[in-house]
Amino acid sequence: MDLSRTRDLFERQGPFATVYLEATNPGENAAKQTELRWRGLSDSLSEQGADDKTIAALDDLFSSTAPGDLNAYGRVVVASSDGVLFDEPVEGVDRSGDSATWSPLPELGTYFRSQSGSVRVVLVVADQTGGDVYQVVASNVEGAREVSEETIKGSAVESVHKPREGGNAHKHRQRRHAEAAYQNAADVVKGVESAVSSFRPELIVLAGEVNGREVVRTEMPKGLLEITREIEAGSRAAGASEDALEDALLTEVGRFATERETAIDQQFREAKGHANAAEGLEPVLEAARTGAIATLILVDAHPVAGELYVGDSPEALSTDPANLSSISDAEPVKRPAEQVLVRATGALGGDVAVLGAGAELQDNVGALLRFPTGS
Repeated sequence: MDLSRTRDLFERQGPFATVYLEATNPGENAAKQTELRWRGLSDSLSEQGADDKTIAALDDLFSSTAPGDLNAYGRVVVASSDGVLFDEPVEGVDRSGDSATWSPLPELGTYFRSQSGSVRVVLVVADQTGGDVYQVVASNVEGAREVSEETIKGSAVESVHKPREGGNAHKHRQRRHAEAAYQNAADVVKGVESAVSSFRPELIVLAGEVNGREVVRTEMPKGLLEITREIEAGSRAAGASEDALEDALLTEVGRFATERETAIDQQFREAKGHANAAEGLEPVLEAARTGAIATLILVDAHPVAGELYVGDSPEALSTDPANLSSISDAEPVKRPAEQVLVRATGALGGDVAVLGAGAELQDNVGALLRFPTGS
């Protein structure tokens, strides 16, 4: 999973409040339920030592959010005395229930695990007059959650429908109609490029009528084509089946997720033979300290065991608090090893991948390295 969206957060100095709200079935008294849930978490943060500014920022957020949104999707929020720093609505945030943690670091390990099977997708439903561009987070477990939608109406004045009469006039008009379709496709591609720039998807899925898909694909630059797949589903016509489109999308997403996991596992096995991978807590810790981790590898349903001490910077981490005295002014604090490694990896430009529960890694952790560490 790409951690670039949270790099600035991981680079900040804490302490932080990390709040997880589990998705629930909203009832008639959803507003009251949300108020009571947040009140319990607020009390917990106060008992852990959270400052008033941090709690007030969270209070403002939850009091201004529609209760139905919280119940339907759940929420992961990180805040500090500077305000709310991270706020992500997602399904299935944490099936162990609501939680709130006051810590020197943002504790987003659970969030990244919960999203490991998800794929960020830009879905394009196209025809020859324009397209609908959706930003979607999709997985076979949670389904497809739409983040944003944009309808793009092509700017071509000429109709894209081919004339029926023959002769030279027919050929001239037919050429103009084809040009109109490609102009409209170019407009759709501009919208796709904008969505890709802001949403940073792993995958573009092109759907809709055959002719519409064809002209959009023709107008796509190489960089977009490399992450684009087509599905035989979707239509912009009134009454088109949304269920069929979602089913086809999730099938393609499932295929992509499986390929992604297989590629990471194979890459890790090959890298170990060239000293470009680490396995086990101590070697991965050393790699995290030196900024060598390109991809931190975890195992589904098996957290990294143990705890580590952290100081005032992402690379200030150790199994022994005495080792931090020369590189950190802050008093060392013991936190779960997985949270510490995720924070260090994200702050230093790496990402996270989660292998299936059947994968075997020493201490349930490994890493692909940017450079050998000698450990």
